[in-house]
Amino acid sequence: MSGGGNTRGGTLLLVGTGLVGGSFALAAKQRGVFERVVGIDRDPEALRQAFDLGIVDERGESLAASTAACDAACIAVPVGAVAGCVQEAAKALPLVFDVGSVKNPIVEALDPLPPNYVPCHPIAGSERAGPHAARRDLFDGATVVLTPIDGTNPAATETVRGYWQAIGAEVAIETPQDHDDRLALVSHLPHLVAFAFMEVAANTDSLAGVGGGFRDFTRIAAADAAIWTDILRASAPRVERHLEALIEALRRFSDAAQAPQDAAALQARIEAAAAARRAIDAAEH
Repeated sequence: MSGGGNTRGGTLLLVGTGLVGGSFALAAKQRGVFERVVGIDRDPEALRQAFDLGIVDERGESLAASTAACDAACIAVPVGAVAGCVQEAAKALPLVFDVGSVKNPIVEALDPLPPNYVPCHPIAGSERAGPHAARRDLFDGATVVLTPIDGTNPAATETVRGYWQAIGAEVAIETPQDHDDRLALVSHLPHLVAFAFMEVAANTDSLAGVGGGFRDFTRIAAADAAIWTDILRASAPRVERHLEALIEALRRFSDAAQAPQDAAALQARIEAAAAARRAIDAAEH
């Protein structure tokens, strides 16, 4: 499986059988990218569920014991465990890719990066977790960011690009640094805010009869705790920079709301924020 982007068939080793890895496996089998999937997971119950649901066709005992029968590996474990899995899999398989939400810490931990490893981040997911949350259509129309570096084998990058395109995703290429800077703002900071807000709200008596706005705002706070612990720790320095800017903006909004006879200033801020949000919707249609 070390050839170009049109390579199809063979067996995938899926390391981690949760939402993202499981969704890739389902879609890849359905669309002929891989014929079979061997799964391993540190949680035996998750692996059993993945087998029962048809996500994996065979349950492996360990990464080392499963590579012989496989052609490529998808590493779908929490960010803190990705580098170790990649290092082991890349020694035995011609092609390895991951689905971690943070890229630069993984690249730095693997220095030098194995040339047959392609760092990936599919920007798709759900607050649900585990094999039961996996969906064949999760990546339809989603963006998947590849962050190869100079030492990455171009043929490996093209093959992995082909995998994602075959299951309906749009592929973008970024540097690990640019990816992490952007995701810290548009994904990691919102999750941090949602977690913190729920911590405050849960300690009040105000949650009875909450409306749609509350549910929309806090939906991502139900995300997988283990996954997001690793993401926020790895992304902390970048998130901190954006957090400081957010705190300043919140203070400006609060000051405008309290300023006597200055409703126009607050309204202008709200209108600017609303226009920026509507522009995102318009660009997607």
